[in-house]
Amino acid sequence: MGLRGSSSQRRSAVQRLRETKRRGTEWLLARVGPDGGVQPSDEGFRYYRLPWTLTVAGHTQAATAVCGWIREYMLTPDGDFDRGHRRLYDAYAYRNATLVYGAHMARQFDLSSRGLEFILTMQDRASGGFANDRDPDGTLGDVMDLPYTCGCGLACIALGRLDKARQVYRFLERVWNAQSELPDRLYYSYSRRDQAVITSYDARNRFWHVVESQEPRPQRWTVGGLSAAFLCRLYMVDPKPDYLSLARDFQQFSIQSTPRQFEFPQVCKSGWGAALLYQVTSEEQYAAWAVKLAHWFADTQTDDGSWVFDSDPTEGRTLELTAEFVAHVDTIIGCLASRP
Repeated sequence: MGLRGSSSQRRSAVQRLRETKRRGTEWLLARVGPDGGVQPSDEGFRYYRLPWTLTVAGHTQAATAVCGWIREYMLTPDGDFDRGHRRLYDAYAYRNATLVYGAHMARQFDLSSRGLEFILTMQDRASGGFANDRDPDGTLGDVMDLPYTCGCGLACIALGRLDKARQVYRFLERVWNAQSELPDRLYYSYSRRDQAVITSYDARNRFWHVVESQEPRPQRWTVGGLSAAFLCRLYMVDPKPDYLSLARDFQQFSIQSTPRQFEFPQVCKSGWGAALLYQVTSEEQYAAWAVKLAHWFADTQTDDGSWVFDSDPTEGRTLELTAEFVAHVDTIIGCLASRP
């Protein structure tokens, strides 16, 4: 790969990220009310990552307050999070799973345990993937994809459901083994109905089905890094070489994609995957890539501590992105510091 790092570069990146994390956290805290309600509430469930982010940032009071508000106003008897406040029905299982992961970190075990049982109703028994979307009437969409399924898999790992997490691994393996155009294209969506990778779609929807590795345009550059991150977390609790091998494959796809991927916010998860691969392998190539992403996070942060990539951003989308980026920054800090 030609990537090399050094202990001094890692220390410098960690030092810089600590300030980046602090500023981002302060921006988020300003949007959490005393009762745990998050503004702006009229944009729906964009605060699903806050319990995770605020917990790793050391703000237990705010994290548990947000969980308390969700418990009071969103938690349903079957473990879903809605009751009229959701408003966002895309990425349904992913949003729920990310909240479950954070609630578990915040020790709000009623939210995490009940929430996971609901999420598992969206897992496809045949492939192990999770349906992306769920309509208000409970109808599941046909499409399952790598990023959203990995998010659900992380929740399964956190709560000890390794049987379900291993099914997610098999889903990733199935999708990877079905590829025929690597390293140029990675088709990452899968049909529940057809039990096959989706390679035919309306050109207007290609963002949701394929990453064309050398095309400098908005794409889900998240795919490689998030897949690697999930597989590393699974490897930590179940150290099977096949998990690590597939993680390397996905991360390699991310690293070898066009340098212009750094023009887009979706590159963020590449740092997540590389940092975890460094922690579990100690290989400098992954440390170097994580350091590169560390400086990207710091360089792209706005003066007020948030991150904005939209030309016409809303407060809700900015909150969603900033909460995610602070969580990734924390992971990179921890992983870069995990090796002497």
